[in-house]
Amino acid sequence: MVRKKVELLAPAGSWEALEAVIEAGADAVYFSEKRFGMRQHGAWLNFGDKEIADVIACAHERGARAYLTLNNLLTGDEIGSLEKDLLALSKNPPDALIVQDLGLLQLLRQLDLGIPLHASTMMNIHHARAAGFLKRHGVSRIITSRDISLDDARELGRISGLEVEYFLHGDMCIAVGSQCLHSGVSTGMSANRGKCLKSCRWAWSLMDREGGKVLASVDEQYLLALKDICLYHQLPQMIAGGIASLKIEGRARPGDYLAPIVGAYREAIDRYYANPAAYATDFGVLRDLRGRTIREIGTSHALSQPGVGAVGLSGKREPRFFSIAIEEKPCAEEYLPATAAAAGWADRPELSVRCGDMRAARAVLAAGADHIYVGGESFQAARRNDWRREEMAGFIRQCRDEGVKVGVVTPRITTDREFFELESLLETLEQARPDSYLVSNIGALEWMNAHTDTPLHGDFSLNVWNARAVELLQQSGVASVTAGLELDLAQAQALASQSPLPVECLVHGALPGMLLEYCPIGVHMSGTTRQDPCPGPCKQRAYALRSRAGQLHWLETDQYCRNHLFMAKDLCMIGHLDRLQHPNIERLRIEGALYETDYLCKLVRLYQQAIGSVYAGGEIQGLQPEVELGAPRPLTVGAYGNTLEGISEPCKELPTDLLIQYG
Repeated sequence: MVRKKVELLAPAGSWEALEAVIEAGADAVYFSEKRFGMRQHGAWLNFGDKEIADVIACAHERGARAYLTLNNLLTGDEIGSLEKDLLALSKNPPDALIVQDLGLLQLLRQLDLGIPLHASTMMNIHHARAAGFLKRHGVSRIITSRDISLDDARELGRISGLEVEYFLHGDMCIAVGSQCLHSGVSTGMSANRGKCLKSCRWAWSLMDREGGKVLASVDEQYLLALKDICLYHQLPQMIAGGIASLKIEGRARPGDYLAPIVGAYREAIDRYYANPAAYATDFGVLRDLRGRTIREIGTSHALSQPGVGAVGLSGKREPRFFSIAIEEKPCAEEYLPATAAAAGWADRPELSVRCGDMRAARAVLAAGADHIYVGGESFQAARRNDWRREEMAGFIRQCRDEGVKVGVVTPRITTDREFFELESLLETLEQARPDSYLVSNIGALEWMNAHTDTPLHGDFSLNVWNARAVELLQQSGVASVTAGLELDLAQAQALASQSPLPVECLVHGALPGMLLEYCPIGVHMSGTTRQDPCPGPCKQRAYALRSRAGQLHWLETDQYCRNHLFMAKDLCMIGHLDRLQHPNIERLRIEGALYETDYLCKLVRLYQQAIGSVYAGGEIQGLQPEVELGAPRPLTVGAYGNTLEGISEPCKELPTDLLIQYG
């Protein structure tokens, strides 16, 4: 069988870079229009809408393919404004469109432009089930999540039959793709919209959060600053393994920086194809690549879990710090101004509560929750995995007898292990007949549709921002959706107004900041990763990362050894529930997995009181101080307060100049 030659894919954030990387030997380039794409940090970056056709023509004239990235999350208004531009592409089409937003994927299928569709790394593809979902929706190539190994990427392509694109060289994010909400929640500058302020590259201290002490020697170091990836030495195994496209990262890099890197990989690829058996790594070139790279280099997740040496602890080779550590927005006492008034609920909304263990679930049932979520990740705050299927089945039956709904949560990341455990769980739970399953990613959605007829609800990790995304999920068997956690209050109201399905909104709880396949606890406390015989330091105490602003971000490890870095302040909307009134907002959720049982029950009673007052047309008075009493962390209005005055104080100390500096 003759294999198609691997593609060398290079970035082009400017005309100068476009011409330089093609001249250096890139087979294809990826580029963005100024409004849409994952690099929005400077006016000089990307191309105007009038330039897109010229960029495509320039690439084609030089024998290269041109891929247009439209891979940020979009509001309903943005999707609508984009339709005309997409139709105009048919006159001089790019060779592919790279997308993240499920709503944009839905629109492109409806427009049927005949342009190949590539799934962005921000679609968070970890498993062939997710790839199969996208294949059914017209996608021909998967750009894998940055945190999966080369072996997993090859297997994903083999099973799905889709082309696989893998990162070859450049800047890498330490958080799981699309699941880093820290910048978006705290500042409104979303990593999912190309405006990330890179809090992963702040200095952090690893803390014993109960004792308040800095642990070991990890005081104000760059604990999450992942080194750049460089897989020059691994080229043969990538090519032999069937990877279709090798991607160089760097749309914000100038042409004179990119061209030598592209040229080095071009020469090595051609030399390998010319005589594979005689190929040997040119270590002189590898040393040159190491010298040209701004940060230190490593292999990221390609060969194994990142461990000791995977991050640049000193921060000395960071080219630019996009922001300094700031204090997250507080929870304002005053109501929103009347101009932000909402439409009103058609019926009293349900209060849903996610619990961290069965003891909490039984307690909130007695406290008056309407809808209880059990299962999913079990955090070390609970010190054990409490999701025993027989107990869960018994609880589901008890709730049905008492007229309370129960939903079962699926993990945010689903690999073979998680699917095996879900299958075992369903063997017992299906007989108990839960009211719903809360699906966290499109792979879990695809799997659940094949294994149950129970209603499926979409969780916040699906990043639903617009009604077209809801439409696609509805056609895929979803019965309701959860609003994305980076939506401000006006955007959440707009989603509810336009959504064809009921919407659930979070109103209280610990907000996820980053989801990590990297374990700072294991690396710095025992020098191990989950692939090693780890002594389990995560089970020996409670941890947090402290920023230079003095903010403690709880760091929790789940049963899969993934790390969850939470925001420093918990969402609290008890004083502003009137602004979430809408006929299509049918559930208000407390994310209570990290709460002690007594405090969680108090929240249930207070929020039911507040919902009742608002639904009856009354005012909410005096409840927030009660919520603050005994709260494990300070409170915030989260992303809801990012754009509207009166709900919170504005963030201070953000840099005004966000241009990246090199050299």
